[in-house]
Amino acid sequence: MASNIYALLVGIDNYATPVSRLQGCINDVMAVEEYLETRVKTEGWNLHLKILKDSEATRQGIIDGFREHLCQANSNDVALFYYSGHGSQEPAPKEFWEFQPEKLNETLVCYDSRMEGGWDLADKELAKLIAEVAQKNPHITLILDCCHSGSGTRDPFQETAVRQYTASVRSRPIDSFIFSQLDIQSFRSLDRQASGWSLPRGKHILFASCQNSETAKEYNVDGEHRGAFCYFLTKTLNQTQGNLSYRDLFKRINALVRSKVKQQSPQLEATDSKELDQLFLGGAVRDCHPYYTVSYHKQYGWIIDGGAVHGVPRPYNGETMHLALFPITAKAENLRKLSNKLGEAQVTEVLPQLSQITIDGITNLDTEQTFKAVITSLPVPPLGVRFVGDSEGVQLLKQALQNIDNEQPSVYVREVSDSETAEFKVVALNGEYIITRPADGVPIVNQIPNYSQQGAILVVQRLEHIARWTNLSELQSPANSRISASAIKLEIYQNNQLLEDSPIRLNYYQDDSGKWNRPTFKIKLKNTSSETLYCALLDLTEQFSINAGFFEAGYIKLEPNQQGWALGGRAIPATVPDDLWHQGVTEYQDILKLIVCTNEFDARLLEQDKLDLPRKKYTQRSLRTSTLNRLMSRWQPRDIILDEAVEEYDDWVASQVVIKTIRH
Repeated sequence: MASNIYALLVGIDNYATPVSRLQGCINDVMAVEEYLETRVKTEGWNLHLKILKDSEATRQGIIDGFREHLCQANSNDVALFYYSGHGSQEPAPKEFWEFQPEKLNETLVCYDSRMEGGWDLADKELAKLIAEVAQKNPHITLILDCCHSGSGTRDPFQETAVRQYTASVRSRPIDSFIFSQLDIQSFRSLDRQASGWSLPRGKHILFASCQNSETAKEYNVDGEHRGAFCYFLTKTLNQTQGNLSYRDLFKRINALVRSKVKQQSPQLEATDSKELDQLFLGGAVRDCHPYYTVSYHKQYGWIIDGGAVHGVPRPYNGETMHLALFPITAKAENLRKLSNKLGEAQVTEVLPQLSQITIDGITNLDTEQTFKAVITSLPVPPLGVRFVGDSEGVQLLKQALQNIDNEQPSVYVREVSDSETAEFKVVALNGEYIITRPADGVPIVNQIPNYSQQGAILVVQRLEHIARWTNLSELQSPANSRISASAIKLEIYQNNQLLEDSPIRLNYYQDDSGKWNRPTFKIKLKNTSSETLYCALLDLTEQFSINAGFFEAGYIKLEPNQQGWALGGRAIPATVPDDLWHQGVTEYQDILKLIVCTNEFDARLLEQDKLDLPRKKYTQRSLRTSTLNRLMSRWQPRDIILDEAVEEYDDWVASQVVIKTIRH
């Protein structure tokens, strides 16, 4: 008997007056819709979508969506609620005060919530609706990409919208809610969670885009607005081969969001922590093919069956994705030898579901032919930076950017004219430079004094350093890698106890003598696959350093079912650097990046010191030509010699976890 996924997707950009408008919520809903339609298994599963956009997403429309759509889910089914829009607060009625001391409800702002006679959808109403869906015991997942509380203030350098609307000050009568007096009594057992939402004890899993004291940011990708959380959620899902557990999926999303957006900490919550080890959407997601199919399209010409929603990167300034083409009958093992290729192709245009390509090396091309294609090279386009402020300082920055590398433009960053496509922003103000991200407006490094040629060069050098770190923090698996996302299991231990929270929190501790000591931990990698794999682990710190020193050769080779310990099993100290601690910093974040490949590669190519220190010279050596080594050598040009006599295609995947160290 087939199972069902009942999904209710809600996105609101164009709110009714007086609510401020957003720009990325409809795009988020479309991305989730695309993912469900392309990745849910066609055998054994039926997908039932109900989508509410803008004026359709009224308070009553959302309530009806729960009761008439999601409540159809039975015990073998999945019920998914996705919301992208404003979050807010409202005064709670007196009936809630004795068990809700803060006297506030967290709310979703519906399209008509702030119109005359309208109300938000309160967390306790959402709890009741979830409880109604849960009566038939389906698998329930909620994803809320909105703000839940916070001050509502904006940083002076921030140009990106936040998904939070002003808290309502209206006194709301109890009879405006959707529940009875009996329901009110049941709310005594609701738990206020880290995300701020009070939801039922009934079985469910919640993804929330931020903590209750934070704001959910909108994010810009190639000129398209998205929610930061939803963007990295769908990007991770689309670039993951096979199924991930909720816990592992969250670890990856959390690390990506935290590396990109400051002051936004995604949350994963469940009534029972064991539920987090379930597969996302109950295992309804199908595997991707480990290759693209090349065919001729009457409208677009030659194409591959992968587009933006599948993680294919867009070309920029000559940088594009390259592919090797093989016969459509080629077996998987034959796709790894590039000497067997029929020809090559380059991506010229990326559309949502497909990409246009040009084909080289094949004579007598027939439009009836089809091929298999694997990635041989990925683009590393420069990240956009916007210069604003005093004209004198801005002009010096423009000159430095165009002449930073032996009088050539920077290969890591490029100037853009607006915040729409900017990854970074430099503000020239009062004689100094301030480097920020447009998504949050928080200074990334200390201010650089003096409008001068030397000062401008230092700014660009710092931008390049940050760009290399950013590129690695965002590195995700190629969309068609055949390596399972769970092929290598990364486990972190403290005092012989496995740590499973995300982020992992490690606290300084006081010994018997009263001395404060750094916490330590150990890292174990285990190969759960049936093939030999090569694994590298990198530490990306808040000071933009990258360290690959966990294994002597920069990687470890693991046979099937073999395990290995970083640093040979020695304890690894976690620290809040003294210089930062003396400045009042009590928390410090490290991102552990795991890269897994079917062939040998050298992750030491990616190393760099923390900002303001001279970069290490890397010893020149010969490296086997492979997809991953080519990518890394272009990423960090250091006079590396590539052995062009050997050409192999290798599969690889990347993932990451966050470690947060606390020192009081």
